[in-house]
Amino acid sequence: MAELQWRRLQLVAGLILVCCLMATSGWALELGGADLSLHSTTEYRLQWSDQPADFMVNDDNDDQDFFETLNIDANWEDLGLTFTTMLSYAKDLDGTREGSIFQDYTDSRGDHRQDFECYYAYLEKSGLFSDSLTLRAGRQYAYGAENIHFDGLWARYDVPEWLGLEAEGFGGLVVQHYSDLGPSGIGGFNLRIHPLDNLAIDLNAVFFEETSWDTVIYWQASDYFKFRTDVAFINDHTRFIDSSLTTTIPATGTVIDFSVYRRYAISSDADYLFDFSYTLDEALSSQMNRLYLMKEKGYIEFDCHLSQPIQIIDGLTIFGRYTNRSLSEGDKENLYNCDFQRVTAGFDLFEGITWEGFRLSAGFSRWWEDRDKFYEGESTSYYVDLHQELFERLDLEAGYYHKNEDVNSLIENEAATSYRTAVGYKICDHSKINVAYEYTQDDFYEDELGVDHINSLTVSLDLDF
Repeated sequence: MAELQWRRLQLVAGLILVCCLMATSGWALELGGADLSLHSTTEYRLQWSDQPADFMVNDDNDDQDFFETLNIDANWEDLGLTFTTMLSYAKDLDGTREGSIFQDYTDSRGDHRQDFECYYAYLEKSGLFSDSLTLRAGRQYAYGAENIHFDGLWARYDVPEWLGLEAEGFGGLVVQHYSDLGPSGIGGFNLRIHPLDNLAIDLNAVFFEETSWDTVIYWQASDYFKFRTDVAFINDHTRFIDSSLTTTIPATGTVIDFSVYRRYAISSDADYLFDFSYTLDEALSSQMNRLYLMKEKGYIEFDCHLSQPIQIIDGLTIFGRYTNRSLSEGDKENLYNCDFQRVTAGFDLFEGITWEGFRLSAGFSRWWEDRDKFYEGESTSYYVDLHQELFERLDLEAGYYHKNEDVNSLIENEAATSYRTAVGYKICDHSKINVAYEYTQDDFYEDELGVDHINSLTVSLDLDF
Protein backbone atom coordinates (compact mmCIF):
# COMPACT_ATOMS: atom_id res chain seq x y z
CA MET A 1 0.00 0.00 0.00
CA ALA A 2 2.81 2.45 0.85
CA GLU A 3 4.51 1.78 -2.51
CA LEU A 4 1.25 2.32 -4.37
CA GLN A 5 0.66 5.67 -2.61
CA TRP A 6 4.22 6.72 -3.44
CA ARG A 7 3.68 5.95 -7.13
CA ARG A 8 0.48 7.96 -7.13
CA LEU A 9 2.30 10.87 -5.52
CA GLN A 10 4.93 10.65 -8.25
CA LEU A 11 2.19 10.66 -10.91
CA VAL A 12 0.54 13.77 -9.47
CA ALA A 13 3.91 15.52 -9.17
CA GLY A 14 4.66 14.63 -12.79
CA LEU A 15 1.34 16.06 -14.00
CA ILE A 16 1.97 19.32 -12.16
CA LEU A 17 5.52 19.50 -13.57
CA VAL A 18 4.24 19.02 -17.14
CA CYS A 19 1.69 21.80 -16.63
CA CYS A 20 4.44 24.07 -15.28
CA LEU A 21 6.61 23.41 -18.34
CA MET A 22 3.68 24.14 -20.65
CA ALA A 23 2.98 27.38 -18.80
CA THR A 24 6.57 28.65 -18.84
CA SER A 25 6.99 27.74 -22.51
CA GLY A 26 4.36 30.31 -23.46
CA TRP A 27 1.92 27.77 -24.87
CA ALA A 28 -0.84 29.59 -26.76
CA LEU A 29 -4.29 28.52 -27.85
CA GLU A 30 -6.04 29.41 -31.10
CA LEU A 31 -9.45 28.43 -32.42
CA GLY A 32 -10.33 29.89 -35.79
CA GLY A 33 -11.13 33.58 -35.40
CA ALA A 34 -12.14 33.22 -31.75
CA ASP A 35 -10.55 35.01 -28.84
CA LEU A 36 -9.97 32.01 -26.57
CA SER A 37 -9.28 32.14 -22.83
CA LEU A 38 -8.66 29.20 -20.52
CA HIS A 39 -8.34 28.85 -16.77
CA SER A 40 -7.21 25.58 -15.21
CA THR A 41 -6.85 24.65 -11.54
CA THR A 42 -5.02 21.39 -10.80
CA GLU A 43 -5.06 20.36 -7.15
CA TYR A 44 -3.64 17.56 -5.03
CA ARG A 45 -4.84 17.29 -1.41
CA LEU A 46 -3.43 15.13 1.37
CA GLN A 47 -5.29 14.89 4.70
CA TRP A 48 -4.24 13.02 7.81
CA SER A 49 -5.10 12.86 11.50
CA ASP A 50 -4.19 11.07 14.70
CA GLN A 51 -5.39 7.47 14.99
CA PRO A 52 -9.23 7.30 15.10
CA ALA A 53 -10.86 5.97 18.26
CA ASP A 54 -11.91 2.36 18.58
CA PHE A 55 -15.58 3.12 17.97
CA MET A 56 -14.85 4.24 14.39
CA VAL A 57 -15.75 1.79 11.61
CA ASN A 58 -12.13 1.66 10.43
CA ASP A 59 -8.81 3.18 11.45
CA ASP A 60 -7.91 5.07 8.24
CA ASN A 61 -6.02 8.19 9.25
CA ASP A 62 -5.08 9.64 5.86
CA ASP A 63 -6.61 10.42 2.48
CA GLN A 64 -5.34 11.58 -0.92
CA ASP A 65 -7.47 13.23 -3.62
CA PHE A 66 -6.92 14.83 -7.01
CA PHE A 67 -9.07 17.63 -8.50
CA GLU A 68 -9.09 19.38 -11.85
CA THR A 69 -11.28 22.34 -12.82
CA LEU A 70 -11.30 23.78 -16.34
CA ASN A 71 -12.95 27.00 -17.54
CA ILE A 72 -13.02 27.79 -21.26
CA ASP A 73 -14.37 30.95 -22.93
CA ALA A 74 -14.41 31.39 -26.71
CA ASN A 75 -15.50 34.74 -28.10
CA TRP A 76 -16.29 35.43 -31.76
CA GLU A 77 -16.67 39.19 -31.42
CA ASP A 78 -17.56 39.84 -35.07
CA LEU A 79 -20.43 37.38 -34.83
CA GLY A 80 -21.57 38.36 -31.34
CA LEU A 81 -21.10 34.74 -30.22
CA THR A 82 -19.51 33.34 -27.07
CA PHE A 83 -19.15 29.78 -25.80
CA THR A 84 -18.52 29.21 -22.08
CA THR A 85 -17.99 26.00 -20.14
CA MET A 86 -16.81 24.83 -16.73
CA LEU A 87 -15.81 21.19 -16.18
CA SER A 88 -14.50 19.38 -13.12
CA TYR A 89 -12.90 16.03 -12.37
CA ALA A 90 -12.32 14.49 -8.93
CA LYS A 91 -10.42 11.28 -8.16
CA ASP A 92 -9.81 9.48 -4.90
CA LEU A 93 -6.19 8.31 -5.16
CA ASP A 94 -5.95 5.84 -2.31
CA GLY A 95 -9.30 4.02 -2.11
CA THR A 96 -10.80 5.46 1.07
CA ARG A 97 -12.65 2.69 2.84
CA GLU A 98 -16.27 2.90 3.97
CA GLY A 99 -16.52 4.40 7.45
CA SER A 100 -13.38 6.49 7.17
CA ILE A 101 -13.60 10.02 8.57
CA PHE A 102 -12.29 11.19 5.17
CA GLN A 103 -14.94 9.45 3.12
CA ASP A 104 -16.65 11.92 0.79
CA TYR A 105 -18.93 12.03 -2.24
CA THR A 106 -16.22 10.91 -4.68
CA ASP A 107 -15.64 7.74 -2.63
CA SER A 108 -19.24 6.68 -3.23
CA ARG A 109 -18.92 6.76 -7.05
CA GLY A 110 -18.42 3.05 -7.72
CA ASP A 111 -15.20 1.08 -8.00
CA HIS A 112 -13.28 3.87 -9.77
CA ARG A 113 -13.98 6.45 -7.03
CA GLN A 114 -13.98 9.32 -9.49
CA ASP A 115 -16.45 11.95 -10.61
CA PHE A 116 -16.74 14.09 -13.73
CA GLU A 117 -19.16 17.04 -13.81
CA CYS A 118 -20.15 19.63 -16.38
CA TYR A 119 -21.40 22.65 -14.45
CA TYR A 120 -22.21 24.77 -17.47
CA ALA A 121 -21.68 24.70 -21.23
CA TYR A 122 -23.68 27.21 -23.22
CA LEU A 123 -23.61 29.25 -26.41
CA GLU A 124 -24.62 32.89 -26.16
CA LYS A 125 -25.64 35.19 -28.99
CA SER A 126 -25.88 38.95 -28.40
CA GLY A 127 -27.49 41.48 -30.73
CA LEU A 128 -30.01 38.95 -31.99
CA PHE A 129 -32.60 40.70 -34.22
CA SER A 130 -31.76 43.91 -32.35
CA ASP A 131 -29.02 45.26 -30.09
CA SER A 132 -31.26 44.68 -27.07
CA LEU A 133 -31.80 40.89 -27.29
CA THR A 134 -29.39 38.24 -25.96
CA LEU A 135 -30.09 34.50 -26.19
CA ARG A 136 -28.28 31.68 -24.38
CA ALA A 137 -28.70 27.93 -24.99
CA GLY A 138 -27.21 24.96 -23.11
CA ARG A 139 -26.40 23.98 -19.54
CA GLN A 140 -26.43 27.04 -17.32
CA TYR A 141 -27.46 28.74 -14.08
CA ALA A 142 -30.18 31.34 -13.54
CA TYR A 143 -30.34 33.61 -10.51
CA GLY A 144 -33.44 35.28 -9.15
CA ALA A 145 -36.17 34.05 -6.80
CA GLU A 146 -34.04 30.88 -6.51
CA ASN A 147 -30.71 29.86 -7.97
CA ILE A 148 -31.46 27.08 -10.46
CA HIS A 149 -29.31 24.76 -12.59
CA PHE A 150 -30.88 23.63 -15.86
CA ASP A 151 -30.45 22.58 -19.49
CA GLY A 152 -32.41 24.96 -21.67
CA LEU A 153 -32.79 28.53 -22.90
CA TRP A 154 -32.25 31.94 -21.32
CA ALA A 155 -33.09 35.28 -22.93
CA ARG A 156 -32.48 38.87 -21.89
CA TYR A 157 -34.11 41.93 -23.42
CA ASP A 158 -33.06 45.48 -22.57
CA VAL A 159 -35.88 47.73 -23.63
CA PRO A 160 -35.20 51.38 -24.45
CA GLU A 161 -33.54 53.16 -21.55
CA TRP A 162 -36.29 55.77 -21.28
CA LEU A 163 -38.79 53.03 -20.39
CA GLY A 164 -36.68 51.84 -17.46
CA LEU A 165 -37.30 48.10 -17.84
CA GLU A 166 -34.99 45.05 -18.04
CA ALA A 167 -36.41 41.56 -18.60
CA GLU A 168 -35.04 37.99 -18.40
CA GLY A 169 -36.79 34.71 -19.07
CA PHE A 170 -35.46 31.15 -18.74
CA GLY A 171 -36.61 27.55 -18.79
CA GLY A 172 -35.61 23.94 -19.39
CA LEU A 173 -34.93 20.70 -17.53
CA VAL A 174 -33.53 20.65 -13.99
CA VAL A 175 -29.90 19.55 -13.54
CA GLN A 176 -28.89 17.83 -10.29
CA HIS A 177 -25.44 16.22 -10.08
CA TYR A 178 -26.00 14.27 -6.88
CA SER A 179 -29.41 12.68 -7.45
CA ASP A 180 -31.78 11.80 -10.28
CA LEU A 181 -34.78 14.10 -10.29
CA GLY A 182 -36.00 12.87 -13.65
CA PRO A 183 -36.93 15.13 -16.59
CA SER A 184 -38.49 17.85 -14.44
CA GLY A 185 -39.25 21.12 -16.19
CA ILE A 186 -38.45 24.46 -14.57
CA GLY A 187 -38.72 28.07 -15.66
CA GLY A 188 -38.94 31.63 -14.49
CA PHE A 189 -38.42 35.33 -15.14
CA ASN A 190 -36.64 38.35 -13.68
CA LEU A 191 -37.94 41.90 -14.15
CA ARG A 192 -36.17 45.08 -13.12
CA ILE A 193 -37.99 48.41 -13.20
CA HIS A 194 -36.24 51.79 -12.97
CA PRO A 195 -38.99 54.33 -12.20
CA LEU A 196 -36.25 56.76 -11.12
CA ASP A 197 -32.53 56.88 -11.87
CA ASN A 198 -31.67 56.08 -8.24
CA LEU A 199 -34.46 53.53 -7.66
CA ALA A 200 -34.67 49.92 -8.89
CA ILE A 201 -37.40 47.37 -8.19
CA ASP A 202 -36.88 43.65 -8.94
CA LEU A 203 -39.70 41.15 -9.37
CA ASN A 204 -38.41 37.59 -9.83
CA ALA A 205 -40.20 34.25 -10.08
CA VAL A 206 -39.31 30.56 -10.48
CA PHE A 207 -41.95 28.00 -11.47
CA PHE A 208 -41.33 24.41 -10.39
CA GLU A 209 -43.45 22.11 -8.23
CA GLU A 210 -44.45 25.27 -6.38
CA THR A 211 -43.85 28.91 -7.23
CA SER A 212 -41.12 31.02 -5.67
CA TRP A 213 -41.29 34.82 -5.68
CA ASP A 214 -38.71 37.41 -4.72
CA THR A 215 -39.11 41.19 -4.58
CA VAL A 216 -36.15 43.50 -4.03
CA ILE A 217 -36.01 47.30 -3.78
CA TYR A 218 -32.76 49.25 -4.18
CA TRP A 219 -32.82 52.97 -3.42
CA GLN A 220 -29.83 55.28 -3.33
CA ALA A 221 -31.23 58.42 -1.75
CA SER A 222 -27.89 60.22 -2.20
CA ASP A 223 -24.20 59.46 -2.61
CA TYR A 224 -24.10 58.69 1.12
CA PHE A 225 -27.34 56.75 1.78
CA LYS A 226 -28.28 53.37 0.30
CA PHE A 227 -31.34 51.30 1.17
CA ARG A 228 -32.20 47.72 0.22
CA THR A 229 -35.04 45.42 1.15
CA ASP A 230 -35.70 41.85 -0.01
CA VAL A 231 -38.85 39.78 0.53
CA ALA A 232 -38.67 36.12 -0.52
CA PHE A 233 -41.50 33.60 -0.89
CA ILE A 234 -39.74 30.29 -1.58
CA ASN A 235 -42.08 27.43 -2.58
CA ASP A 236 -45.07 29.65 -1.85
CA HIS A 237 -43.95 30.15 1.78
CA THR A 238 -42.56 33.41 3.13
CA ARG A 239 -38.95 32.63 4.03
CA PHE A 240 -37.40 35.95 4.94
CA ILE A 241 -37.55 39.73 4.90
CA ASP A 242 -34.10 41.31 4.74
CA SER A 243 -33.61 45.10 4.95
CA SER A 244 -30.46 47.18 5.28
CA LEU A 245 -29.44 50.82 5.36
CA THR A 246 -25.88 51.89 4.58
CA THR A 247 -24.60 55.41 5.16
CA THR A 248 -21.20 57.03 4.63
CA ILE A 249 -19.91 60.10 6.44
CA PRO A 250 -17.69 61.76 3.82
CA ALA A 251 -15.74 63.98 6.22
CA THR A 252 -14.38 60.99 8.17
CA GLY A 253 -14.87 58.07 5.75
CA THR A 254 -17.05 56.28 8.32
CA VAL A 255 -19.31 53.55 6.92
CA ILE A 256 -22.31 52.43 9.00
CA ASP A 257 -24.47 49.50 7.96
CA PHE A 258 -27.61 48.52 9.86
CA SER A 259 -29.71 45.51 8.86
CA VAL A 260 -32.76 43.60 10.05
CA TYR A 261 -33.31 40.00 8.96
CA ARG A 262 -36.59 38.21 9.70
CA ARG A 263 -36.43 34.50 9.00
CA TYR A 264 -39.65 32.49 8.97
CA ALA A 265 -39.70 28.86 10.06
CA ILE A 266 -39.79 26.26 7.32
CA SER A 267 -43.24 24.66 7.33
CA SER A 268 -42.39 21.33 5.71
CA ASP A 269 -40.54 18.63 7.67
CA ALA A 270 -38.78 17.55 4.46
CA ASP A 271 -37.58 21.07 3.65
CA TYR A 272 -34.01 21.96 4.58
CA LEU A 273 -31.47 24.64 3.89
CA PHE A 274 -28.54 23.42 1.77
CA ASP A 275 -25.51 25.71 1.64
CA PHE A 276 -21.89 24.65 1.17
CA SER A 277 -20.45 28.01 2.26
CA TYR A 278 -22.72 28.99 5.16
CA THR A 279 -21.24 31.28 7.80
CA LEU A 280 -22.71 33.72 10.28
CA ASP A 281 -19.42 35.49 10.90
CA GLU A 282 -18.08 37.03 7.71
CA ALA A 283 -16.45 39.79 9.74
CA LEU A 284 -14.11 37.21 11.26
CA SER A 285 -13.39 35.49 7.95
CA SER A 286 -14.67 32.20 9.37
CA GLN A 287 -15.95 29.61 6.93
CA MET A 288 -17.65 26.28 7.43
CA ASN A 289 -16.15 23.76 5.03
CA ARG A 290 -19.01 21.30 5.28
CA LEU A 291 -22.62 20.85 4.24
CA TYR A 292 -25.00 22.88 6.38
CA LEU A 293 -28.09 20.67 6.64
CA MET A 294 -30.72 21.40 9.24
CA LYS A 295 -34.27 22.39 10.00
CA GLU A 296 -34.28 26.17 10.27
CA LYS A 297 -36.43 27.81 12.93
CA GLY A 298 -37.87 31.30 12.67
CA TYR A 299 -35.92 34.21 14.13
CA ILE A 300 -35.28 37.93 13.90
CA GLU A 301 -31.72 39.25 13.75
CA PHE A 302 -30.44 42.80 14.15
CA ASP A 303 -26.96 43.60 12.91
CA CYS A 304 -24.99 46.85 13.07
CA HIS A 305 -21.55 47.20 11.49
CA LEU A 306 -19.23 50.22 11.62
CA SER A 307 -16.00 50.69 9.65
CA GLN A 308 -13.67 53.62 10.31
CA PRO A 309 -10.42 54.53 8.48
CA ILE A 310 -7.90 56.05 10.87
CA GLN A 311 -6.76 59.10 8.94
CA ILE A 312 -3.70 59.78 11.09
CA ILE A 313 -2.36 56.25 10.44
CA ASP A 314 -2.08 55.54 6.73
CA GLY A 315 -3.59 52.21 5.65
CA LEU A 316 -5.36 51.44 8.96
CA THR A 317 -9.11 50.74 9.22
CA ILE A 318 -10.90 49.60 12.38
CA PHE A 319 -14.32 47.96 12.54
CA GLY A 320 -16.92 46.96 15.07
CA ARG A 321 -20.08 44.89 14.86
CA TYR A 322 -23.02 43.94 17.08
CA THR A 323 -25.44 41.09 16.31
CA ASN A 324 -28.55 40.08 18.23
CA ARG A 325 -30.69 37.09 17.24
CA SER A 326 -33.94 36.02 18.90
CA LEU A 327 -35.94 32.93 17.98
CA SER A 328 -39.60 33.34 17.20
CA GLU A 329 -41.96 32.90 20.11
CA GLY A 330 -42.77 29.25 20.71
CA ASP A 331 -39.73 27.87 18.83
CA LYS A 332 -37.49 25.76 21.06
CA GLU A 333 -33.74 26.15 21.00
CA ASN A 334 -31.50 23.29 19.95
CA LEU A 335 -27.97 22.65 18.71
CA TYR A 336 -28.59 24.57 15.46
CA ASN A 337 -31.04 27.25 16.56
CA CYS A 338 -30.63 29.51 19.58
CA ASP A 339 -30.86 33.07 20.84
CA PHE A 340 -27.49 34.74 20.95
CA GLN A 341 -25.62 38.03 20.97
CA ARG A 342 -22.20 38.75 19.51
CA VAL A 343 -19.81 41.69 19.65
CA THR A 344 -16.96 41.83 17.13
CA ALA A 345 -14.07 44.27 16.78
CA GLY A 346 -10.84 44.32 14.80
CA PHE A 347 -8.64 46.16 12.36
CA ASP A 348 -7.18 45.88 8.88
CA LEU A 349 -3.77 47.33 8.02
CA PHE A 350 -2.80 47.46 4.36
CA GLU A 351 0.71 48.73 3.59
CA GLY A 352 0.48 52.38 4.73
CA ILE A 353 2.80 52.81 7.72
CA THR A 354 4.37 49.38 7.11
CA TRP A 355 5.91 48.38 3.78
CA GLU A 356 4.90 47.42 0.26
CA GLY A 357 2.90 44.20 -0.18
CA PHE A 358 2.12 43.78 3.55
CA ARG A 359 -1.34 43.22 5.00
CA LEU A 360 -2.42 42.42 8.55
CA SER A 361 -5.95 41.71 9.77
CA ALA A 362 -6.84 40.87 13.37
CA GLY A 363 -9.91 40.82 15.56
CA PHE A 364 -11.89 39.19 18.32
CA SER A 365 -15.50 38.20 18.91
CA ARG A 366 -17.44 37.79 22.15
CA TRP A 367 -20.39 35.42 21.80
CA TRP A 368 -22.89 34.45 24.47
CA GLU A 369 -26.22 32.67 24.74
CA ASP A 370 -28.48 31.25 27.43
CA ARG A 371 -30.10 28.13 25.97
CA ASP A 372 -30.42 25.83 28.96
CA LYS A 373 -28.29 24.44 31.76
CA PHE A 374 -26.45 22.04 29.47
CA TYR A 375 -25.68 24.43 26.62
CA GLU A 376 -25.43 27.69 28.55
CA GLY A 377 -22.11 29.34 27.82
CA GLU A 378 -20.02 32.16 26.49
CA SER A 379 -17.13 32.15 24.08
CA THR A 380 -14.38 34.51 22.98
CA SER A 381 -12.62 33.96 19.68
CA TYR A 382 -9.55 35.57 18.12
CA TYR A 383 -8.03 35.61 14.66
CA VAL A 384 -4.94 36.97 12.95
CA ASP A 385 -4.25 36.92 9.19
CA LEU A 386 -0.92 37.93 7.64
CA HIS A 387 -0.07 38.40 3.98
CA GLN A 388 3.18 39.49 2.35
CA GLU A 389 4.06 39.90 -1.32
CA LEU A 390 7.76 39.62 -2.24
CA PHE A 391 9.63 40.26 -5.49
CA GLU A 392 6.30 40.60 -7.40
CA ARG A 393 6.13 36.78 -7.64
CA LEU A 394 6.05 35.35 -4.12
CA ASP A 395 3.03 35.41 -1.78
CA LEU A 396 3.35 34.37 1.87
CA GLU A 397 0.28 33.86 4.06
CA ALA A 398 -0.28 32.80 7.67
CA GLY A 399 -3.38 32.66 9.84
CA TYR A 400 -4.51 31.69 13.34
CA TYR A 401 -7.99 31.25 14.83
CA HIS A 402 -8.98 30.14 18.32
CA LYS A 403 -12.01 30.22 20.56
CA ASN A 404 -11.80 29.43 24.24
CA GLU A 405 -15.17 27.72 24.67
CA ASP A 406 -16.66 25.29 22.21
CA VAL A 407 -20.36 25.88 22.90
CA ASN A 408 -20.96 27.49 19.49
CA SER A 409 -19.22 25.09 17.10
CA LEU A 410 -22.19 24.78 14.75
CA ILE A 411 -22.94 28.52 14.66
CA GLU A 412 -19.66 30.43 14.61
CA ASN A 413 -16.97 28.04 13.38
CA GLU A 414 -16.52 24.28 13.34
CA ALA A 415 -12.92 24.12 14.57
CA ALA A 416 -11.92 25.56 17.96
CA THR A 417 -8.30 26.06 16.89
CA SER A 418 -6.91 26.51 13.40
CA TYR A 419 -3.42 27.22 12.07
CA ARG A 420 -2.81 27.74 8.38
CA THR A 421 0.07 28.83 6.20
CA ALA A 422 0.48 29.12 2.44
CA VAL A 423 3.15 29.94 -0.11
CA GLY A 424 2.31 31.03 -3.64
CA TYR A 425 4.80 31.53 -6.46
CA LYS A 426 3.96 33.19 -9.77
CA ILE A 427 5.77 31.05 -12.35
CA CYS A 428 5.03 33.49 -15.18
CA ASP A 429 2.40 36.05 -16.13
CA HIS A 430 -0.32 33.40 -16.47
CA SER A 431 0.52 30.65 -14.00
CA LYS A 432 0.90 30.31 -10.24
CA ILE A 433 1.62 27.40 -7.92
CA ASN A 434 0.38 27.33 -4.32
CA VAL A 435 1.22 25.12 -1.35
CA ALA A 436 -1.06 25.42 1.71
CA TYR A 437 -1.05 23.63 5.08
CA GLU A 438 -3.81 23.74 7.72
CA TYR A 439 -4.07 22.21 11.21
CA THR A 440 -7.47 22.13 12.95
CA GLN A 441 -8.40 20.82 16.40
CA ASP A 442 -11.77 20.63 18.11
CA ASP A 443 -13.69 18.68 20.74
CA PHE A 444 -16.32 18.17 18.04
CA TYR A 445 -13.82 16.02 16.14
CA GLU A 446 -13.26 13.88 19.25
CA ASP A 447 -16.98 13.41 19.91
CA GLU A 448 -18.17 12.86 16.34
CA LEU A 449 -15.12 11.63 14.40
CA GLY A 450 -12.99 9.99 17.08
CA VAL A 451 -9.87 12.07 16.36
CA ASP A 452 -8.31 15.04 18.11
CA HIS A 453 -7.02 16.97 15.10
CA ILE A 454 -6.94 16.98 11.29
CA ASN A 455 -4.11 18.11 9.01
CA SER A 456 -4.46 19.17 5.38
CA LEU A 457 -1.77 19.78 2.74
CA THR A 458 -2.91 21.18 -0.63
CA VAL A 459 -0.78 21.74 -3.73
CA SER A 460 -2.47 23.59 -6.59
CA LEU A 461 -1.46 24.98 -9.96
CA ASP A 462 -3.47 27.78 -11.60
CA LEU A 463 -3.02 28.42 -15.31
CA ASP A 464 -4.51 31.27 -17.35
CA PHE A 465 -4.25 31.63 -21.12
